[in-house]
Amino acid sequence: MRLVVEIVSGSNRGKQIKVESGETVRVGRARPAEVPLGDDFMSGLHFALQCDPRGCRVRDLNSRNGTKVNGELIIEAPLKDGDQLFAGRTNFAVRVEPAKSLKSKSLSRSRADTLSGRRSSRNISRRSLSGKSTGSRSSKSLSGAKRREAENKVAPAPPVKTPVPTKIPRAPSPPSAPPAPRPEVGPAIALDSYEAATMEGRLFHLLSNQPQPVMALIDAIRDREILQLLQTHPDEHQSLYRREQDPQLAPHLVRFAPRSALLRQMIQKGWGRQWGIYLTSGLSLRDLRQYFRTALMVTMPDGVELFSRFYDPRFFRTFLESCTAAEAESYFGPVTAYFMEDERPEILLEFTRSATGANKKGHLLSPLN
Repeated sequence: MRLVVEIVSGSNRGKQIKVESGETVRVGRARPAEVPLGDDFMSGLHFALQCDPRGCRVRDLNSRNGTKVNGELIIEAPLKDGDQLFAGRTNFAVRVEPAKSLKSKSLSRSRADTLSGRRSSRNISRRSLSGKSTGSRSSKSLSGAKRREAENKVAPAPPVKTPVPTKIPRAPSPPSAPPAPRPEVGPAIALDSYEAATMEGRLFHLLSNQPQPVMALIDAIRDREILQLLQTHPDEHQSLYRREQDPQLAPHLVRFAPRSALLRQMIQKGWGRQWGIYLTSGLSLRDLRQYFRTALMVTMPDGVELFSRFYDPRFFRTFLESCTAAEAESYFGPVTAYFMEDERPEILLEFTRSATGANKKGHLLSPLN
């Protein structure tokens, strides 16, 4: 299987990006992207194209302005023949070529080469059987070729100096929405020195003192260290995907023990790095996992299970701010509250369900710079 993505707008119109099975190709504004396009509305590394025998996918690489498939903003999505991809100011048309068509092309080329070889051998046979002397003609052809070579001989061109690319200015970031009202940071009474003195400590204190058990949806693809942390602590956890799917690419549901050392380390290492979201629920881990798999999972025609990666805080906080009551019902279900980082990690966002959608509350973890 091969993925061919053709640019249909902008200065690179007509350029094709080809991704063979087993390859990953990154596209962006400039190097180190394997395909730099010079679109100043793209991030340096904007999105990645992947292809394997099971299908083709596009994954956003934390881009500034996002990636869209058929008009919808995505974090990661499968690609099929005829899809439209948009990033920066560039439109792309998607074509997926099955392995059979590639094989037939290679066979047709080999047949053409075979026929060409047969024709050449026939021409040689005819000349050799013509009965005319070919020696004098050959010598004349050689001498004429040498004479023309001498007449046309020119000095090799000097090496061309590659111009140093100028830095393309980035488009200004859109103005951010005003932050939620800043509550006062609580007094240090009843907090140990770590919890009183640091942003991570205040966050640990706030999550550890929720009235319901604290859980997390953590995206293992964000960092290799995530699986190592889960495997070295006793806290209960399980992948939302089936056992045979790669755990390194899966979201993991974690239920933290009281005053969990794992929770403390996840905050220290992952806060501000979009590892995932925290939540509270009265359900067991097994029952909550079953709810997410039933209500929010999509199974592709080839049997591969996918989520919309709603647990990415960059997407989820924007979605919850404008979701309808029906959408909130699906995403909250048995969840009492969601917690996640703001664009500025000094602010913890808390979302709870309301009659019209979701309510947002901001917790200030440290003074804003």
